[in-house]
Amino acid sequence: MKKLTKALILVIVAVMLFGTVYSSAAEPYITYTYSIDGEPLPSPHAYSAIDAYDSNAMKLSNTSIDYLDAPSDVVTDSKSNVYIADKGNNRIVVLNPSYEAIAEISSYVDENGKPQQLSSPNGLYVTDERKSVDKSSYIFVCDTGNKRIVVFDREYNYVRTIVRPESPVLSEQDFKPYAIAVDIYGRIFVVSEGGYDGVIVLSNDGGFTGFIGSQKVTTSLIETIWRQFMSKEQRAAQEKKIPVPYNNITVDDDGFVYVTTNTIKKEEMAQQFNSIKSKSASYSPVKKLNSQGVEIMKRNGFFDPGGEVDVKSTEVSQIYDVAIGNEGSWTILDNKRARFFTYDQNGNLLFAFGDEGVQLGSGSEGGLVGICYQVVEDAKEVESGIGDGVDYRLIALDRDAKPYPRITVYEPTDYCDTIMDALHNENVHNYSESQRYWEEVLTQNNNFDLAYIGIGKALYNLGKYEEAMDMLASAYETTQYSKAFAEIRKQIINDWLLLLAIAVIAILVLGVKFLGYAKKKNKATSLKVGKKTYWEELLYVFHLIFHPFDGFWDLKHEKRGSVRAATTVIVITIVAFFYQSVGRGYTFNPRGDTSTIFMQIALVGLPLMLWCVANWCLTTLFDGEGSFKDIYIASGYALAPLPFFVFIATILTNILTVSDGAIVTLLLAIGYVWVGLLLYFGMMVTHDYSLKKNFITVLGTILAMLIILFIAILFFSLIAKMITFVVAIFTEIGNRM
Repeated sequence: MKKLTKALILVIVAVMLFGTVYSSAAEPYITYTYSIDGEPLPSPHAYSAIDAYDSNAMKLSNTSIDYLDAPSDVVTDSKSNVYIADKGNNRIVVLNPSYEAIAEISSYVDENGKPQQLSSPNGLYVTDERKSVDKSSYIFVCDTGNKRIVVFDREYNYVRTIVRPESPVLSEQDFKPYAIAVDIYGRIFVVSEGGYDGVIVLSNDGGFTGFIGSQKVTTSLIETIWRQFMSKEQRAAQEKKIPVPYNNITVDDDGFVYVTTNTIKKEEMAQQFNSIKSKSASYSPVKKLNSQGVEIMKRNGFFDPGGEVDVKSTEVSQIYDVAIGNEGSWTILDNKRARFFTYDQNGNLLFAFGDEGVQLGSGSEGGLVGICYQVVEDAKEVESGIGDGVDYRLIALDRDAKPYPRITVYEPTDYCDTIMDALHNENVHNYSESQRYWEEVLTQNNNFDLAYIGIGKALYNLGKYEEAMDMLASAYETTQYSKAFAEIRKQIINDWLLLLAIAVIAILVLGVKFLGYAKKKNKATSLKVGKKTYWEELLYVFHLIFHPFDGFWDLKHEKRGSVRAATTVIVITIVAFFYQSVGRGYTFNPRGDTSTIFMQIALVGLPLMLWCVANWCLTTLFDGEGSFKDIYIASGYALAPLPFFVFIATILTNILTVSDGAIVTLLLAIGYVWVGLLLYFGMMVTHDYSLKKNFITVLGTILAMLIILFIAILFFSLIAKMITFVVAIFTEIGNRM
């Protein structure tokens, strides 16, 4: 009966503790792509649609078939011509810079004199003679239906065919070219339809050199656990897990490969959602690969550059294409929402635009399948002599537009041009000019965090460190902020070096003196007969943390400690964590997140009480010699080192930079490990257990705590449902009356 009563008390206390935490829990804030504070903010349009061209506007009547059928890709060349893979009509349509049809590629005669016909061409790429090492330019077509790549010159004459190269690792099923890109050295990067091994890399002559950028396999936690209980036969019979294949590809002027994926399965969406939040490359929908297939994309923005971000929903963007813009920028296409997201070379979001609809500039639902940049002459810049004289127009291919598939042409607004001018001056290290342009951006959009960062970087390079810190703090940019702060810190150290050295030495001397006093006092107290004073009980902490075995023995048997002293240590720990929540420096807490003292009481006191109750009930069943009071006192004293390390780490966050963050982490880790060891040995001495038995008991205590939490969750879920049911009944009665 006594054991049953203690078990019942255990459950009741746990329910009460959990209820307090449950009732104080807050909803997470909502974050969104555009906002540094977590709320959507309006911004000027970066691109505006100037026109849309369908079969009639393109004058496709000049070709053999006067309409597009299921077009799948769009690219441009160095002369601003536009190429469309007209998949349904088995051809490539070529448009001039005015978007009028001037040619089509559908049939040809190969080197053997045999007539050939393209079949379901899906992807294409046109090399730039200005950037190619050999100064050549060719049109590469993924002849998907025929499982080959066909190469034409810029006069649309047949050059050669690339078929599946002979290789033991490349099967017939692995080579069905779906998307293609070619770098300045002539290396060919191919995405094969349904290919799960990554990007196929071919040499200039079509020889197979390997795969790069293979994807990770998506496996849920439940599946991973379940497989551990399967037999070899069951695992062999189970459906093979395959990674998400790439769906598009392009390459920049430096030879870096950009690849995209669009997820379909629920678990794949969850992985992509988590990658966007954590800025992890593993399941990111966009990757940047070097020639060895290593992911090298910079992810310095608030989220991974993967499109839409909304923590309320895991409905992630469906990325269908990527295009390389100017000044290191690049744009991805979200087919699901008909939206475009443009990022800089560091992974910061520059702007986003587009939507579903029928008006000019909008796309059909799920119909946008391709984008590219078209470089055209900017008459205004040519006339004024300001700028590079060209515009980067964005062309979007909409296969499901009504009544016919179309391309929509967007041109940059003054807002976009100003951002690009700012980026250009940053890239050429003209910081005073970049500052001027970023300030102009802020006059149009004062919510643009990257402008604050740009101004801050410019001020830093001009030696104006304090002003730079103010601007960088406006955008929560800790890395650049740390650099500016390090310069100011260096100056402060130079000016106050002697005084700082004296202060540090004085603190160390006082610390050593105090420890010597505590040691002397504890030695005298050990010979004292009778009740110990409150001060003597507190000072005993400094003996116990360095001598845990005899310390915990005397704590229990010699009555060297007390409930009031243990409670004092717990209160000091709570105060330390409260100070940590409000006292961290900007670098380690850029958003100024704080907590209340009541929350810290819950976060420290409730787990501690749960530990004490669980350990007391469990050790009663396993012949433990410690009472609940003994457990509480030992646990309280075991926390003693933690406040010191929390206080020191918090103080250091105000004088350390991001690169020094490992010091803070190390200090906190030492504190937690020290407390863990004291708690472990404290329970062993308190209950007079062997090392092995104490280890089992500690694991059992942790398990008991989890069981209590589970029961508490179940209990409060039932209560919540009952309350909802009662409220619904009264509401229904009220409506009927």
